[in-house]
Amino acid sequence: MRSRGNRDGGVPDPWSFLAAELPDVVLIRERIKEPGRYYDDRRAIVLRKGLRIEAERRYLWHEIVHAIRRDESCHGWARHTMERSVEREAARRAMPLAALQAAVEQAATWHDIVWLMKVPEPWVRFRMEIAHPAERALLREARRWIEETA
Repeated sequence: MRSRGNRDGGVPDPWSFLAAELPDVVLIRERIKEPGRYYDDRRAIVLRKGLRIEAERRYLWHEIVHAIRRDESCHGWARHTMERSVEREAARRAMPLAALQAAVEQAATWHDIVWLMKVPEPWVRFRMEIAHPAERALLREARRWIEETA
């Protein structure tokens, strides 16, 4: 199925992932202050009502990672550390290397890459910043090959 397809270069679909991999977690949209929240005791992800689809996709991946890890509420430095770790994993799940490579190969501009990733531009930039050096090398090579054959 292409929507979940990390291997074929497709951008994973968080709603399909949630339904298939975490069927006991419910997704609720409410008027809340923050963009998303996970409640482990209720196995519920709550997203802010009215988010643009790209933002909803981005925050849903973040909350899915909390649900996978069964994170509970914490404060202070522990919260900061947990959120940083979750954000990195969420970005990698939302934009796996195969999807990034496919986007780089298809794109004519940076904005094309962002559009193909289906998440807000700052998050694509974040994913590129946290890319492993080997991932960066593969992406540079894909881009170089496209430029040479264009």
